Amino acid sequence: MNIEIQKLPKSEAKLIIELTEAEMQKHEEKATEELQEHVNVPGFRKGHVPAEVLKDHVGEQAFMGQVLDTAIGESYEEAVRSKELHPVAYPKIQILTDKPLKYEAIVALRPEVNFKKDPKNLFVKKEKVEVDEKEVKVVIENFLERFKTWKDVTRAAKKGDRVELDFDGFDEEGIALEGTSSKNHPVILGSNSLIPGFETEVEGMEVGQEKDFWITFPKDYHKESFQSKKVKFHIKLNRVEESEDRTADDAWAKEVSGDQTKDLETMKKDIHQELIVQKEVQEEGRLENEFLKELATHVEAEVPEALVEREIDLMVERIKEDVEKKKGNWEEYQEELKKEGKDLRAELRKTAAEQVIVRLGLEKLFELENPEVTESEVEAEVEKILGRYPEQFKEMLRARYAPGTEEREYMKQSARFKKLVRGHTKN
Repeated sequence: MNIEIQKLPKSEAKLIIELTEAEMQKHEEKATEELQEHVNVPGFRKGHVPAEVLKDHVGEQAFMGQVLDTAIGESYEEAVRSKELHPVAYPKIQILTDKPLKYEAIVALRPEVNFKKDPKNLFVKKEKVEVDEKEVKVVIENFLERFKTWKDVTRAAKKGDRVELDFDGFDEEGIALEGTSSKNHPVILGSNSLIPGFETEVEGMEVGQEKDFWITFPKDYHKESFQSKKVKFHIKLNRVEESEDRTADDAWAKEVSGDQTKDLETMKKDIHQELIVQKEVQEEGRLENEFLKELATHVEAEVPEALVEREIDLMVERIKEDVEKKKGNWEEYQEELKKEGKDLRAELRKTAAEQVIVRLGLEKLFELENPEVTESEVEAEVEKILGRYPEQFKEMLRARYAPGTEEREYMKQSARFKKLVRGHTKN
Protein backbone atom coordinates (compact mmCIF):
# COMPACT_ATOMS: atom_id res chain seq x y z
CA MET A 1 0.00 0.00 0.00
CA ASN A 2 1.31 3.42 -0.97
CA ILE A 3 0.43 6.43 1.17
CA GLU A 4 1.00 10.07 0.34
CA ILE A 5 0.15 12.82 2.80
CA GLN A 6 -0.40 16.53 2.14
CA LYS A 7 -0.93 19.09 4.87
CA LEU A 8 -3.96 21.35 4.36
CA PRO A 9 -5.06 24.56 6.13
CA LYS A 10 -7.16 24.48 9.30
CA SER A 11 -5.63 21.30 10.70
CA GLU A 12 -6.66 19.07 7.83
CA ALA A 13 -4.65 16.60 5.80
CA LYS A 14 -5.15 14.84 2.48
CA LEU A 15 -4.18 11.20 2.33
CA ILE A 16 -3.77 9.60 -1.10
CA ILE A 17 -3.90 5.85 -0.61
CA GLU A 18 -3.23 3.26 -3.34
CA LEU A 19 -3.60 -0.49 -2.84
CA THR A 20 -1.79 -3.22 -4.76
CA GLU A 21 -3.52 -5.98 -6.74
CA ALA A 22 -2.48 -8.49 -4.09
CA GLU A 23 -4.02 -6.37 -1.32
CA MET A 24 -7.25 -5.98 -3.29
CA GLN A 25 -7.37 -9.77 -3.78
CA LYS A 26 -7.29 -10.22 0.00
CA HIS A 27 -10.14 -7.71 0.43
CA GLU A 28 -12.17 -9.54 -2.23
CA GLU A 29 -11.71 -12.77 -0.31
CA LYS A 30 -12.74 -11.09 2.93
CA ALA A 31 -15.80 -9.48 1.30
CA THR A 32 -16.78 -12.90 -0.05
CA GLU A 33 -16.55 -14.43 3.45
CA GLU A 34 -18.68 -11.65 4.94
CA LEU A 35 -21.35 -11.96 2.24
CA GLN A 36 -21.43 -15.74 2.58
CA GLU A 37 -22.46 -15.33 6.22
CA HIS A 38 -25.32 -12.94 5.45
CA VAL A 39 -26.69 -13.85 1.99
CA ASN A 40 -29.10 -16.74 1.41
CA VAL A 41 -28.65 -18.50 -1.93
CA PRO A 42 -31.12 -21.30 -2.73
CA GLY A 43 -29.42 -24.72 -2.80
CA PHE A 44 -26.44 -23.67 -0.69
CA ARG A 45 -25.75 -23.57 3.03
CA LYS A 46 -24.68 -20.25 4.57
CA GLY A 47 -20.92 -19.90 4.46
CA HIS A 48 -20.55 -22.45 1.66
CA VAL A 49 -21.64 -20.46 -1.40
CA PRO A 50 -18.95 -20.50 -4.15
CA ALA A 51 -17.51 -17.04 -4.88
CA GLU A 52 -18.68 -16.93 -8.52
CA VAL A 53 -22.21 -18.04 -7.58
CA LEU A 54 -22.26 -15.42 -4.83
CA LYS A 55 -21.18 -12.66 -7.26
CA ASP A 56 -23.88 -13.65 -9.75
CA HIS A 57 -26.49 -13.72 -6.98
CA VAL A 58 -25.80 -10.28 -5.44
CA GLY A 59 -24.60 -8.63 -8.66
CA GLU A 60 -21.20 -7.27 -9.64
CA GLN A 61 -21.97 -3.75 -8.41
CA ALA A 62 -23.13 -4.85 -4.95
CA PHE A 63 -20.17 -7.22 -4.62
CA MET A 64 -17.65 -4.52 -5.55
CA GLY A 65 -19.38 -2.14 -3.16
CA GLN A 66 -18.72 -4.59 -0.34
CA VAL A 67 -15.09 -4.99 -1.46
CA LEU A 68 -14.50 -1.24 -1.57
CA ASP A 69 -16.13 -0.72 1.84
CA THR A 70 -13.85 -3.34 3.36
CA ALA A 71 -10.72 -2.13 1.54
CA ILE A 72 -11.23 1.57 2.30
CA GLY A 73 -12.14 0.97 5.96
CA GLU A 74 -9.13 -1.17 6.73
CA SER A 75 -6.58 0.71 4.60
CA TYR A 76 -7.64 4.07 6.01
CA GLU A 77 -7.22 2.83 9.61
CA GLU A 78 -3.81 1.40 8.73
CA ALA A 79 -2.74 4.64 7.03
CA VAL A 80 -3.77 6.75 10.03
CA ARG A 81 -1.85 4.49 12.40
CA SER A 82 1.27 4.34 10.26
CA LYS A 83 1.40 8.12 9.87
CA GLU A 84 0.59 8.63 13.58
CA LEU A 85 -2.32 10.92 12.80
CA HIS A 86 -5.07 11.85 15.26
CA PRO A 87 -8.38 12.33 13.40
CA VAL A 88 -11.22 14.16 15.15
CA ALA A 89 -13.97 13.36 12.63
CA TYR A 90 -14.89 10.92 9.87
CA PRO A 91 -12.89 11.49 6.66
CA LYS A 92 -14.29 12.68 3.34
CA ILE A 93 -13.52 9.92 0.83
CA GLN A 94 -13.21 10.30 -2.93
CA ILE A 95 -12.34 7.27 -5.09
CA LEU A 96 -9.86 8.15 -7.85
CA THR A 97 -9.57 4.70 -9.49
CA ASP A 98 -10.96 1.31 -8.54
CA LYS A 99 -8.53 -0.98 -10.42
CA PRO A 100 -6.28 -0.83 -8.53
CA LEU A 101 -8.06 1.06 -5.74
CA LYS A 102 -6.73 4.56 -5.31
CA TYR A 103 -8.58 7.13 -3.24
CA GLU A 104 -8.09 10.33 -1.32
CA ALA A 105 -9.24 10.96 2.23
CA ILE A 106 -9.58 14.50 3.57
CA VAL A 107 -9.26 14.15 7.33
CA ALA A 108 -9.66 16.70 10.12
CA LEU A 109 -6.86 16.34 12.65
CA ARG A 110 -6.60 17.30 16.25
CA PRO A 111 -5.15 20.80 15.95
CA GLU A 112 -1.98 21.95 17.58
CA VAL A 113 -2.92 24.14 20.53
CA ASN A 114 -0.69 26.97 21.71
CA PHE A 115 -1.03 29.65 24.35
CA LYS A 116 -0.61 33.29 23.36
CA LYS A 117 0.09 34.06 27.02
CA ASP A 118 1.64 31.92 29.72
CA PRO A 119 -1.30 30.01 31.30
CA LYS A 120 0.50 30.20 34.66
CA ASN A 121 -0.52 33.87 34.68
CA LEU A 122 -4.17 33.09 33.97
CA PHE A 123 -6.17 34.05 37.07
CA VAL A 124 -9.75 34.92 37.98
CA LYS A 125 -10.72 36.83 41.12
CA LYS A 126 -13.01 35.33 43.73
CA GLU A 127 -15.62 37.62 45.26
CA LYS A 128 -16.29 37.47 49.00
CA VAL A 129 -19.53 35.67 49.84
CA GLU A 130 -21.68 37.51 52.39
CA VAL A 131 -25.31 37.37 53.56
CA ASP A 132 -26.91 40.24 55.47
CA GLU A 133 -30.01 40.43 57.69
CA LYS A 134 -32.12 41.92 54.90
CA GLU A 135 -31.66 38.82 52.76
CA VAL A 136 -32.71 36.58 55.64
CA LYS A 137 -35.72 38.84 56.21
CA VAL A 138 -36.78 38.46 52.56
CA VAL A 139 -36.72 34.67 52.92
CA ILE A 140 -38.83 34.87 56.11
CA GLU A 141 -41.32 37.13 54.30
CA ASN A 142 -41.47 34.67 51.41
CA PHE A 143 -42.19 31.87 53.90
CA LEU A 144 -44.97 33.97 55.43
CA GLU A 145 -46.45 34.41 51.96
CA ARG A 146 -46.00 30.77 51.03
CA PHE A 147 -47.54 29.38 54.22
CA LYS A 148 -50.49 31.73 54.42
CA THR A 149 -53.71 30.51 55.95
CA TRP A 150 -56.96 31.29 54.16
CA LYS A 151 -60.58 31.84 55.18
CA ASP A 152 -63.76 32.07 53.12
CA VAL A 153 -65.34 35.50 52.57
CA THR A 154 -68.68 36.54 51.06
CA ARG A 155 -67.59 39.83 49.50
CA ALA A 156 -66.55 40.48 45.89
CA ALA A 157 -63.20 39.07 44.82
CA LYS A 158 -60.21 41.40 44.76
CA LYS A 159 -56.52 41.25 43.96
CA GLY A 160 -54.66 39.02 46.43
CA ASP A 161 -57.64 36.75 47.08
CA ARG A 162 -57.51 33.03 46.40
CA VAL A 163 -60.46 31.95 44.27
CA GLU A 164 -61.85 28.79 42.71
CA LEU A 165 -63.67 29.01 39.39
CA ASP A 166 -65.02 27.00 36.50
CA PHE A 167 -64.11 28.15 33.00
CA ASP A 168 -64.64 27.07 29.39
CA GLY A 169 -63.11 28.56 26.23
CA PHE A 170 -64.74 28.90 22.81
CA ASP A 171 -63.54 30.10 19.42
CA GLU A 172 -65.21 32.89 17.43
CA GLU A 173 -67.70 30.40 16.01
CA GLY A 174 -68.74 29.22 19.48
CA ILE A 175 -66.95 25.85 19.28
CA ALA A 176 -65.41 24.59 22.52
CA LEU A 177 -61.60 24.61 22.45
CA GLU A 178 -59.64 21.67 23.78
CA GLY A 179 -57.44 22.53 26.76
CA THR A 180 -59.41 25.63 27.80
CA SER A 181 -61.75 24.09 30.38
CA SER A 182 -61.36 23.48 34.10
CA LYS A 183 -63.53 22.95 37.18
CA ASN A 184 -62.87 24.55 40.59
CA HIS A 185 -59.60 25.89 39.25
CA PRO A 186 -57.61 27.57 42.09
CA VAL A 187 -55.78 30.83 41.45
CA ILE A 188 -54.53 33.77 43.48
CA LEU A 189 -55.69 36.94 41.77
CA GLY A 190 -52.74 39.07 40.74
CA SER A 191 -50.33 36.13 40.58
CA ASN A 192 -50.40 36.24 36.75
CA SER A 193 -50.57 32.46 36.60
CA LEU A 194 -53.31 32.65 33.95
CA ILE A 195 -53.07 34.37 30.56
CA PRO A 196 -52.78 38.20 30.72
CA GLY A 197 -56.09 39.90 31.45
CA PHE A 198 -57.91 36.79 32.70
CA GLU A 199 -57.47 37.37 36.44
CA THR A 200 -58.51 41.03 36.12
CA GLU A 201 -61.86 39.87 34.71
CA VAL A 202 -62.50 37.85 37.91
CA GLU A 203 -61.95 40.82 40.20
CA GLY A 204 -65.28 42.29 41.38
CA MET A 205 -67.21 39.03 40.91
CA GLU A 206 -69.07 37.35 43.79
CA VAL A 207 -69.54 33.65 44.58
CA GLY A 208 -72.08 32.07 42.23
CA GLN A 209 -71.78 34.84 39.62
CA GLU A 210 -71.12 33.90 35.96
CA LYS A 211 -69.51 35.99 33.23
CA ASP A 212 -68.45 35.94 29.56
CA PHE A 213 -65.48 37.85 28.15
CA TRP A 214 -63.00 37.76 25.25
CA ILE A 215 -59.26 37.27 25.67
CA THR A 216 -56.53 37.41 23.01
CA PHE A 217 -53.71 34.99 23.73
CA PRO A 218 -50.12 36.36 23.63
CA LYS A 219 -48.32 36.11 20.29
CA ASP A 220 -45.51 34.17 21.99
CA TYR A 221 -47.82 31.73 23.79
CA HIS A 222 -46.11 28.33 24.27
CA LYS A 223 -48.78 26.47 22.29
CA GLU A 224 -48.47 27.69 18.71
CA SER A 225 -52.12 27.04 17.74
CA PHE A 226 -53.21 29.58 20.40
CA GLN A 227 -50.71 32.33 19.57
CA SER A 228 -52.61 35.64 19.06
CA LYS A 229 -55.87 33.64 19.10
CA LYS A 230 -59.07 35.38 20.24
CA VAL A 231 -60.99 33.18 22.70
CA LYS A 232 -64.32 33.71 24.48
CA PHE A 233 -64.38 32.45 28.07
CA HIS A 234 -67.40 31.63 30.19
CA ILE A 235 -66.54 31.57 33.89
CA LYS A 236 -68.33 30.88 37.16
CA LEU A 237 -66.90 31.93 40.53
CA ASN A 238 -67.29 29.17 43.14
CA ARG A 239 -65.20 30.41 46.07
CA VAL A 240 -63.40 33.47 47.43
CA GLU A 241 -60.84 33.34 50.25
CA GLU A 242 -58.68 35.99 51.85
CA SER A 243 -55.41 35.43 53.66
CA GLU A 244 -55.02 35.74 57.41
CA ASP A 245 -52.04 37.72 58.59
CA ARG A 246 -49.39 35.68 60.43
CA THR A 247 -46.48 36.82 62.52
CA ALA A 248 -43.02 35.29 62.28
CA ASP A 249 -42.56 33.99 65.84
CA ASP A 250 -41.40 30.79 67.55
CA ALA A 251 -44.76 29.06 67.14
CA TRP A 252 -44.85 29.90 63.43
CA ALA A 253 -41.25 28.70 62.95
CA LYS A 254 -42.09 25.33 64.53
CA GLU A 255 -45.20 24.99 62.37
CA VAL A 256 -43.67 25.75 58.97
CA SER A 257 -40.44 23.83 59.62
CA GLY A 258 -42.21 20.77 61.03
CA ASP A 259 -39.59 20.75 63.80
CA GLN A 260 -40.94 21.30 67.33
CA THR A 261 -37.44 22.13 68.59
CA LYS A 262 -36.83 24.94 66.11
CA ASP A 263 -37.51 28.50 67.27
CA LEU A 264 -37.42 31.62 65.09
CA GLU A 265 -33.81 32.45 65.91
CA THR A 266 -32.65 28.94 64.95
CA MET A 267 -34.63 29.19 61.72
CA LYS A 268 -32.90 32.47 60.87
CA LYS A 269 -29.48 30.91 61.48
CA ASP A 270 -30.38 27.96 59.25
CA ILE A 271 -31.60 30.32 56.51
CA HIS A 272 -28.41 32.37 56.80
CA GLN A 273 -26.27 29.23 56.38
CA GLU A 274 -28.35 27.98 53.45
CA LEU A 275 -28.00 31.37 51.70
CA ILE A 276 -24.24 31.20 52.25
CA VAL A 277 -24.14 27.76 50.61
CA GLN A 278 -26.30 28.94 47.69
CA LYS A 279 -24.08 31.98 47.11
CA GLU A 280 -20.93 29.88 47.29
CA VAL A 281 -22.35 27.58 44.60
CA GLN A 282 -23.27 30.62 42.48
CA GLU A 283 -19.80 32.11 42.98
CA GLU A 284 -18.21 28.81 42.03
CA GLY A 285 -20.25 28.79 38.81
CA ARG A 286 -19.33 32.40 38.07
CA LEU A 287 -15.63 31.69 38.59
CA GLU A 288 -15.78 28.69 36.26
CA ASN A 289 -17.46 30.76 33.53
CA GLU A 290 -14.98 33.61 33.97
CA PHE A 291 -12.10 31.15 33.87
CA LEU A 292 -13.30 29.67 30.56
CA LYS A 293 -13.76 33.15 29.07
CA GLU A 294 -10.25 34.13 30.13
CA LEU A 295 -8.85 30.84 28.85
CA ALA A 296 -10.32 31.55 25.41
CA THR A 297 -8.22 34.74 25.18
CA HIS A 298 -5.05 32.70 25.82
CA VAL A 299 -5.61 29.96 23.24
CA GLU A 300 -4.72 29.88 19.57
CA ALA A 301 -5.38 26.95 17.24
CA GLU A 302 -6.37 26.26 13.65
CA VAL A 303 -9.78 24.70 14.18
CA PRO A 304 -10.90 22.26 11.47
CA GLU A 305 -14.38 22.87 10.08
CA ALA A 306 -15.38 19.31 10.98
CA LEU A 307 -15.01 20.13 14.70
CA VAL A 308 -17.10 23.27 14.35
CA GLU A 309 -19.78 21.40 12.40
CA ARG A 310 -19.89 18.68 15.05
CA GLU A 311 -20.27 21.31 17.78
CA ILE A 312 -23.12 22.91 15.82
CA ASP A 313 -24.76 19.48 15.53
CA LEU A 314 -24.67 19.14 19.32
CA MET A 315 -26.07 22.64 19.85
CA VAL A 316 -28.89 22.03 17.38
CA GLU A 317 -29.73 18.76 19.13
CA ARG A 318 -29.93 20.54 22.49
CA ILE A 319 -32.22 23.20 21.02
CA LYS A 320 -34.42 20.47 19.54
CA GLU A 321 -34.65 18.70 22.91
CA ASP A 322 -35.57 22.00 24.58
CA VAL A 323 -38.30 22.74 22.01
CA GLU A 324 -39.79 19.26 22.36
CA LYS A 325 -39.55 19.39 26.16
CA LYS A 326 -41.79 22.46 26.02
CA LYS A 327 -44.25 20.44 23.90
CA GLY A 328 -43.25 22.35 20.76
CA ASN A 329 -42.98 20.92 17.26
CA TRP A 330 -39.42 20.83 15.90
CA GLU A 331 -40.46 20.98 12.24
CA GLU A 332 -42.76 23.95 12.92
CA TYR A 333 -39.98 25.66 14.86
CA GLN A 334 -37.62 25.29 11.90
CA GLU A 335 -40.26 26.57 9.47
CA GLU A 336 -40.81 29.63 11.66
CA LEU A 337 -37.08 30.38 11.58
CA LYS A 338 -37.11 30.14 7.79
CA LYS A 339 -40.04 32.59 7.61
CA GLU A 340 -38.02 35.01 9.71
CA GLY A 341 -35.07 34.60 7.34
CA LYS A 342 -32.91 32.96 9.99
CA ASP A 343 -30.34 30.23 9.38
CA LEU A 344 -29.97 28.41 12.70
CA ARG A 345 -26.63 26.75 11.89
CA ALA A 346 -25.16 30.01 10.59
CA GLU A 347 -26.24 31.84 13.75
CA LEU A 348 -24.67 29.16 15.95
CA ARG A 349 -21.37 29.01 14.06
CA LYS A 350 -19.51 31.77 15.94
CA THR A 351 -20.48 30.41 19.35
CA ALA A 352 -19.65 26.86 18.26
CA ALA A 353 -16.16 27.90 17.10
CA GLU A 354 -15.56 29.68 20.42
CA GLN A 355 -16.67 26.62 22.38
CA VAL A 356 -14.32 24.39 20.40
CA ILE A 357 -11.40 26.75 21.12
CA VAL A 358 -12.21 26.72 24.83
CA ARG A 359 -12.47 22.92 24.89
CA LEU A 360 -9.13 22.52 23.08
CA GLY A 361 -7.50 24.95 25.47
CA LEU A 362 -8.95 23.12 28.44
CA GLU A 363 -7.66 19.77 27.17
CA LYS A 364 -4.20 21.28 26.69
CA LEU A 365 -4.23 22.78 30.18
CA PHE A 366 -5.27 19.44 31.67
CA GLU A 367 -2.29 17.83 29.90
CA LEU A 368 0.10 20.48 31.23
CA GLU A 369 -1.12 20.63 34.83
CA ASN A 370 -2.77 17.21 35.27
CA PRO A 371 -4.85 18.06 38.36
CA GLU A 372 -5.45 14.81 40.24
CA VAL A 373 -8.30 14.25 42.68
CA THR A 374 -8.64 11.73 45.48
CA GLU A 375 -11.66 9.50 46.06
CA SER A 376 -12.51 11.61 49.13
CA GLU A 377 -12.60 14.73 46.94
CA VAL A 378 -14.91 12.98 44.47
CA GLU A 379 -17.08 11.83 47.36
CA ALA A 380 -17.30 15.43 48.60
CA GLU A 381 -18.66 16.47 45.19
CA VAL A 382 -21.21 13.64 45.34
CA GLU A 383 -22.32 14.76 48.81
CA LYS A 384 -22.87 18.28 47.50
CA ILE A 385 -25.26 16.89 44.91
CA LEU A 386 -27.04 14.67 47.44
CA GLY A 387 -27.42 17.62 49.81
CA ARG A 388 -29.93 19.17 47.42
CA TYR A 389 -32.38 16.27 47.85
CA PRO A 390 -34.65 15.11 50.70
CA GLU A 391 -33.23 12.44 52.99
CA GLN A 392 -35.51 9.68 51.66
CA PHE A 393 -34.00 9.95 48.16
CA LYS A 394 -30.34 10.08 49.14
CA GLU A 395 -29.61 6.35 49.36
CA MET A 396 -31.14 5.70 45.94
CA LEU A 397 -29.17 8.58 44.42
CA ARG A 398 -25.96 7.55 46.18
CA ALA A 399 -26.13 4.22 44.33
CA ARG A 400 -26.09 6.13 41.03
CA TYR A 401 -22.73 7.63 41.98
CA ALA A 402 -21.16 4.38 43.21
CA PRO A 403 -17.57 3.59 42.11
CA GLY A 404 -17.47 2.27 38.54
CA THR A 405 -20.59 4.08 37.34
CA GLU A 406 -20.62 6.67 34.54
CA GLU A 407 -22.02 9.24 36.97
CA ARG A 408 -19.06 8.63 39.29
CA GLU A 409 -16.62 9.18 36.43
CA TYR A 410 -18.47 12.37 35.49
CA MET A 411 -18.15 13.62 39.08
CA LYS A 412 -14.44 12.79 39.00
CA GLN A 413 -13.91 14.87 35.86
CA SER A 414 -16.02 17.65 37.38
CA ALA A 415 -13.86 17.58 40.50
CA ARG A 416 -10.70 17.76 38.34
CA PHE A 417 -12.08 20.81 36.53
CA LYS A 418 -12.98 22.53 39.79
CA LYS A 419 -9.47 21.84 41.10
CA LEU A 420 -8.00 23.30 37.93
CA VAL A 421 -10.06 26.48 38.35
CA ARG A 422 -9.13 26.77 42.02
CA GLY A 423 -5.48 26.68 40.99
CA HIS A 424 -6.12 29.74 38.83
CA THR A 425 -8.20 31.67 41.39
CA LYS A 426 -7.12 34.64 43.49
CA ASN A 427 -9.00 35.93 46.54
